[in-house]
Amino acid sequence: MIIAMIRQALAREAAEIRRVQARSWLVTYPNAEWGVSRQWVERFTDSWLTDDALAQSVEIVGKVIADPDMFYRVAEIAGRITGFIHAAKHSSDDAEVMGLYLDPPVIGTGVGAELLGVAMSWIGPIPARLEVAPYNERAIRFYRRFGFREAPESRRLVNVMPWVDLTGHPDSQGGLALNLNAIPIIDMTREPPR
Repeated sequence: MIIAMIRQALAREAAEIRRVQARSWLVTYPNAEWGVSRQWVERFTDSWLTDDALAQSVEIVGKVIADPDMFYRVAEIAGRITGFIHAAKHSSDDAEVMGLYLDPPVIGTGVGAELLGVAMSWIGPIPARLEVAPYNERAIRFYRRFGFREAPESRRLVNVMPWVDLTGHPDSQGGLALNLNAIPIIDMTREPPR
């Protein structure tokens, strides 16, 4: 188990946080069986890393940090951000874990449990929810340890983004190929103890 320093994120760290998220997506979401191509995930995450997108991320993280109903923490090991968690309280009886991402080398080391543990302490004893890819069995097992269960009939697609390949794909008409990719997700919920 690796022990990380868990601390408040800083707006100026948004670029580093986004890079961690992009690396995490690249090992988590591509899945041929579910039709999520690595190429699509790379295109999607590359769009986060442009100068304009990173500047917007700094602004967004700054607003999130300033909001008392938002929780944004990073895990730091040896001076390097290795993961983060973003949670929100939408009301006195509705909270959401909006994102938990780890740099691939620290997945499975206990850093994610540290992050989720501090977020769940902040959320307290109110219902909470989160989204996870149904094929991400490792994450589903992880969230179950914290009391989350799959919500029935919650499967849907997110980040539905077509991309067009004009390189003369053999199946395309007139050199145009349309590829529709999306990440399937399910909801998981945690009810408060009674």
